[in-house]
Amino acid sequence: MRAPLYLNGNIWWCRIRNPAGGRHLRVSTRTRDRRVALEVWRELERGVLTGADPASHVTLADALDERWQERRAAGRALGTLHMLGVKARHLVRVLGGDTLVSRLRAQDVDRYIQVRLDEGAARNTVHKELSTLRGALRLAIRRGELTKPLEALLPHGFSAGYTPRNRALSREEVTMLLRELPPHRAAVVAFILATGATYPSEVAPVRRADITRDHVLLRGTKRSTRYRRVPVLSLTRSWLAMAAPHIPFPPWTNIRRDLHAACARAGIPPCCPTDLRRSIATMLRGLGAEPSQIGAYLGHGDSRMAERVYGRITPEALGSQLEARISRKTGR
Repeated sequence: MRAPLYLNGNIWWCRIRNPAGGRHLRVSTRTRDRRVALEVWRELERGVLTGADPASHVTLADALDERWQERRAAGRALGTLHMLGVKARHLVRVLGGDTLVSRLRAQDVDRYIQVRLDEGAARNTVHKELSTLRGALRLAIRRGELTKPLEALLPHGFSAGYTPRNRALSREEVTMLLRELPPHRAAVVAFILATGATYPSEVAPVRRADITRDHVLLRGTKRSTRYRRVPVLSLTRSWLAMAAPHIPFPPWTNIRRDLHAACARAGIPPCCPTDLRRSIATMLRGLGAEPSQIGAYLGHGDSRMAERVYGRITPEALGSQLEARISRKTGR
């Protein structure tokens, strides 16, 4: 009978019997040499037969890789998979990829949190990294590779400390900002405002053929809703006309720094590319657009992000809309 070895990337993995019964366990041999991997598999199988715990061979790197593979098999978007990879690299760097999952302690996780905060990572970032770890450990428990409960390893009530940004440029501020940028950079800003595109993932792929009189095609990959056609509105048509001659856009590696500098020259508060998306969403909200419509415009899966972050209505727009509604009801 052939040994149950298989390649995951360029590392050999193996399937061994589960001493608890049920599905076989999958374990990394941590080698690229098939001959060595075969010996590791035999050793693991002997361990199962003699009562040794096969989970003792599963490392943190193994568990995080299995979580990534599981998410990929579940059809998660490329952006989500990239985010998981970034978070996993921090976990491996600080905790050690060779750390055995079975020997991971609550003190190790507490130390990880402190190290990342001392490095300057935002609490929201650390919260996402802990979520990545939680997903990997939960999968390890389901696979019989970890017997400790999650509550014994992960902190209780760690706050993300996330406060959504609320910077949104008015139309007057947009005009002032565009005047302070060279034409090829102003074109990028105008395109983001006109379409609600994310920079750079939805801006860089754009070609002139993607723009018609009525729609703009955006090839977003973060989730399925990001691949969308955005309507050309009377509000945005002039910005799109400003952007079109410069498509495809040249790379803009220092976009945040340059936007901050341009805002300073214009005498307005600083902004970033995400603030430009929020600006068009806020403008549309002020004109009476529903959160569900704004969510579809920005490529969100539903209206929640528009309600919480992107399309929050300003006090001035709220007052105007309420006054208009009162006038219609009272006839005044």
